[in-house]
Amino acid sequence: MFKEEYIFFDVNANTKTEVLEFISEQALALGLTDNKNELLKDFIKREEEFSTGLQDGFAIPHAKSSHAKEIAIIYVNCKNQIKEWETLDDSFVTNLFALIVPKQNAGNEHLMMIAKLATNLLEDEFKNKVKSSNNKSELSEYILKIMKEDN
Repeated sequence: MFKEEYIFFDVNANTKTEVLEFISEQALALGLTDNKNELLKDFIKREEEFSTGLQDGFAIPHAKSSHAKEIAIIYVNCKNQIKEWETLDDSFVTNLFALIVPKQNAGNEHLMMIAKLATNLLEDEFKNKVKSSNNKSELSEYILKIMKEDN
């Protein structure tokens, strides 16, 4: 679901589409999808329904896709601020947790993952740790620990 290899720092993207393209390309390279273009379409379709931007520079884009091979969370830290992403506090997005969910697993599990992430993104300690991290191993360990905890 979440591994050290799913963490990307200093991604050079300037738009929401560029970030989602990057995530889809990485998902293909990591074996999480069998079709990056269809996965990208699923991300974009979801964004068109309602923005996944939260606050303090975070967004949780997610896609239920028949082209997803397994449930996964990819973390992306962008070099640039994504200005077009609608957020609850009108902040620019720089940090994303992208959820990839196979259509056949699209029951409550992905909703629970989104809720867990969204809840933790209300906590300053979590946001600060994620934003300040530059060590994939430490960040992976921290996020896995947080995702397993009961709130």
